[in-house]
Amino acid sequence: MKDTVFNLRPGDESRIMQGHSFDGSPMALAPTPTSIECAGGLHTTANDIARWMKWHLDRYAATDRDLRLLDHAAYLYRDGLTAVSGRDDAGGMDAMGLGWVINMPVNNRPLILQKSGGLQGSFAYLAIAPTRGVAAFFVMNEFSTGGFTAAVAATNSLVGQLAPR
Repeated sequence: MKDTVFNLRPGDESRIMQGHSFDGSPMALAPTPTSIECAGGLHTTANDIARWMKWHLDRYAATDRDLRLLDHAAYLYRDGLTAVSGRDDAGGMDAMGLGWVINMPVNNRPLILQKSGGLQGSFAYLAIAPTRGVAAFFVMNEFSTGGFTAAVAATNSLVGQLAPR
């Protein structure tokens, strides 16, 4: 992923999607502090996201098979936890993987691995149904929690329609 970086390189600023504050005004770009690199602050391109989604969906490839298996596994299940906070943005979290919030299959909806994020007036969301070969991604540059919630629901619905059980 040659165009995925924590901090913009010379020349990248002209390609960045401008984020906006609650009042619609543009937000200034700020560097990603090292302290949040373990949780986010990435800048990327549509081509790099597509490349990353394709890697996750390539479940029959011999290359990186074990790595994909480990990356897609659920490690902590919600069942039995006394509290879960901040993980239900895209529907009720059923489990956590290596950075993934996992929604287990329900009715016609397949298992969905999801990542979401927001920084500097932008929100992003990725949903992957690895056993069905379907992924969807969106990014928005308006700081709208209601808009983000609606876009996430639409994305998960689209994944369910494209990859029914």
